[in-house]
Amino acid sequence: MSGQYRLVPTLTLQQDLERLEEHIIQRELASHAPDDTCLFRFRDALERAMGILSFAPHTCRRSEAHREFRELIIPFGHGGCVVLFAIRDTDVVLLAARDQHEHDYR
Repeated sequence: MSGQYRLVPTLTLQQDLERLEEHIIQRELASHAPDDTCLFRFRDALERAMGILSFAPHTCRRSEAHREFRELIIPFGHGGCVVLFAIRDTDVVLLAARDQHEHDYR
């Protein structure tokens, strides 16, 4: 299917992203050389990745734990995060996010 998909974030996704941002802030504050641009770079990475979902969500891998969903990997620093989503007609429902090192979505 060609064209634009509409991104529909859930409350859970928004809460997960806030949790990930807080983790990034705390990690940077605890480091020996905090990077005050780190959060801005994380948000830029998210924005670029969401652009992929707006035109090609089917290119993302299927979730192993939830086969009816897909996962978008967003590289960032030494890791990144994974966004769980579902494709419903022309909507991409953004369900949850986790750090790549977490075992599963909350």
